[in-house]
Amino acid sequence: MSNRTAYSNIFWDRLPKTHYVDNQIFCSQEVFDIEQRTIFSKVWKFVCCESEVAQINDFRTTTVAGIPLLIVRGPDLMIRALVNSCSHRGVKLVEETAGNARKFECLFHRWTYDVRGKCIDIPREEAYECVKIDKAQCGLKQVRCEIMRGLVFVNLDDNASPLEEYLAGCLSVYDDVFDGADLEVFHFHEQVLNTDWKHWQETNMELYHEFLHVLNRKTSMIDPGYFERKWHAFPNGHMTVDPLIIQYEKMQGSVSREDFTLPGLKSNEFRLLDIFPDVMLNCRASVLRIDTQIPLAPGKTLIQFRGLGIKGEPEEMRHRRIRDHAEFWGPFGRNLPEDGLAAERQTETMGKASKYSLMAREENRLTQDDFPIREFYREWERHTGLCAAFAVEEKQE
Repeated sequence: MSNRTAYSNIFWDRLPKTHYVDNQIFCSQEVFDIEQRTIFSKVWKFVCCESEVAQINDFRTTTVAGIPLLIVRGPDLMIRALVNSCSHRGVKLVEETAGNARKFECLFHRWTYDVRGKCIDIPREEAYECVKIDKAQCGLKQVRCEIMRGLVFVNLDDNASPLEEYLAGCLSVYDDVFDGADLEVFHFHEQVLNTDWKHWQETNMELYHEFLHVLNRKTSMIDPGYFERKWHAFPNGHMTVDPLIIQYEKMQGSVSREDFTLPGLKSNEFRLLDIFPDVMLNCRASVLRIDTQIPLAPGKTLIQFRGLGIKGEPEEMRHRRIRDHAEFWGPFGRNLPEDGLAAERQTETMGKASKYSLMAREENRLTQDDFPIREFYREWERHTGLCAAFAVEEKQE
């Protein structure tokens, strides 16, 4: 008897394979490795905002598909992505999340690099002359890096299509916001969750889960129009849903956002954009929140959260924006901890008590349709070559 038969009940065998996934895809090391190789090593990956490396020699560190990277602004004002690994013995050069430095020195043998990645010092370099190695050959590997709308993306694949082609116009969802003001990151935090990266991305795509949130039940789901919004698909797996005006006044202690609503938005307007594979741009009136992920292992993910506001705004306005973000959508709000709790609870049963996950809601692409999740796994399958419903080969008893 196969595992699938053992876990079958009244409906699994009757469903099309697009409407459920094998939960082994969330906990299999084999699947994780395939994802790293075929998705995260091949597609454009958001790594930070341009404002986070605003000054010459500013840097941020990150990891993409297991490769440590340095995102750094040089004296020529260009932002580059460099492999954060010494050319000598592969030692990781920089541990700090962010900072400002004119050079990067390896702690092991003191090989040193400038912010363009050029090797500028090798202790006792003359000993390499016999094998004809010099500093000019020993710079840090540079990774493709492109910027659009102040968002910095990298791609480990030298043969990938340009960023603009990959995004396929999806950032147009926020054209009026980006055109209305320069935005900058005013808040950054990250958290390791015991959940698979796909679980978190599902949470950022499907709105059926908003029954989880008291805030959403009281301020958005009370509007009949909430359920009538349409999902729209861009090429390459990117998704958006029609905007909604949220009734924040229904929450006790809520304040008016009229005077610090982001340009281009109506008062209390909500917009959402998901960029494949792992990015969400969630704009709720006063703040643009960006979620992105660094998958660490099957069932373990580092999630990074950014809050963006208007660059150069008065201090009092910034204070109100930060408070609004923290109380509602940041780490001290209700929604984010609730999402994390639900995702970790979900992971506890994967492949054990729960063999499959159901993605079968059909409502003509309306708000709580599972259409965006099915589109996500269609794109996931295109890259990985796997079938999400039978991604891990079954063992016969």
